[in-house]
Amino acid sequence: MARDADRGSPNLGGMTQPAAPGPHAASPVQPTRLPHWPVLRKKQVFIVPIIAISLGAVVMMLLIALQVVMAPAQAIFGIVVSAIAAIVGILLLTWLDRWEPEPPHLLIAAFFWGGGISLLFVLLAHPIATAIGGDGDFFGAAIAAPLLEESAKGLFLVLVLLTTRRGRSEFNSLTDAVVYAGFIGIGFTFIEDIGYIASQESVGEAVVLAAFRIGMGAWLHSIFVAMTAIGLWLAMSTRGPLRYFYPVFGWSVAVLLHAIHNGSTFFGMGAYFGAVGLVMIPATVAVIVLAVRSHKREGEIFRGQIPAMVYNGWVTPHEANWLSNLRSRKQALAHAKGQGKPERARVAAFRDHVTELAYVRNRLDRMGPPFSPELVRQHDELVHLIEADKQWVAEQLPTAPGAWQPVHPEPGQDYMQPSDLR
Repeated sequence: MARDADRGSPNLGGMTQPAAPGPHAASPVQPTRLPHWPVLRKKQVFIVPIIAISLGAVVMMLLIALQVVMAPAQAIFGIVVSAIAAIVGILLLTWLDRWEPEPPHLLIAAFFWGGGISLLFVLLAHPIATAIGGDGDFFGAAIAAPLLEESAKGLFLVLVLLTTRRGRSEFNSLTDAVVYAGFIGIGFTFIEDIGYIASQESVGEAVVLAAFRIGMGAWLHSIFVAMTAIGLWLAMSTRGPLRYFYPVFGWSVAVLLHAIHNGSTFFGMGAYFGAVGLVMIPATVAVIVLAVRSHKREGEIFRGQIPAMVYNGWVTPHEANWLSNLRSRKQALAHAKGQGKPERARVAAFRDHVTELAYVRNRLDRMGPPFSPELVRQHDELVHLIEADKQWVAEQLPTAPGAWQPVHPEPGQDYMQPSDLR
């Protein structure tokens, strides 16, 4: 490790360095008024998500319109109850995703992928599956449907989030994996439930089926996709042969759960309720527990990394404190909103960049050397964005609402020389 001779501070291998480390980072900021200073955000993946939103929305609207034409009363009832279930699921996922909120356009794309593109993929691939395994009901429901649907839903995670560096930069924690999986599953369930409910002969039968489907498995598709997403997250966080094993294993668990659920319906109500009680509910509880623990862990990771950011001068001690808990973050955003919507947007961008930097540093710490050049590059880009914003943020929040207490700086992990990346 080399140290800058004039400062005695670690050189983070090409990462942006502060002018002065340690206590000097807490020196008062003398802001310059720049009323038209634009909001700076990191580069994000847009082309594929926009295609997913556009094509998915068209497919969903066509499917819904078809149901409304065929059975108006049942379809409208199905739309209403399915929308309520979807809204509840989205609100729960939004609550879970408070430390580092995912870009709205990616969450919208995940929903429309689940409800539109994945169903389109299944419809197009179904004739191939039928040609291979026949058109029997059991094969279609218990084998073909799980294989095709879990593959189609999981493709969003691979194509949109993991095939590009910008996409991978949004997949920062287990919480992110669960949130994206949740939106994909909610979109799929929304359309599927409307189709089943609208196919009933009467409104009364539609009500009974809606109560059964939503009561017994409103978000099961989200649980299935979560298995694939968790496998992909583990692969991204692991070195060695296991990084190839985890995605296949996660997808296999998703297919197996889906097959057990669908296949149990062919063996009577006792088998179905047994599958729900012995497999589906435990799987759902396991994902919920993992997600809540991951949400809590996100806060712990951030609070563990923020002293090093103060030490390096990337944030001030007072900024570190209001960033360190969700309630203070909400207060800070409310304070900035009082200055105007652009001000709130910039403070929110600063919050997101600092939080993501904490998670990137944690991944570098956990994975150890040789450090990932991609993560080091992401680290450097986030530092540049934070340093571009910090003076402006200090101007917008010159005093600390709620009597925030400063965070004391501490040195963090050194990484590598630029030559080590080659």
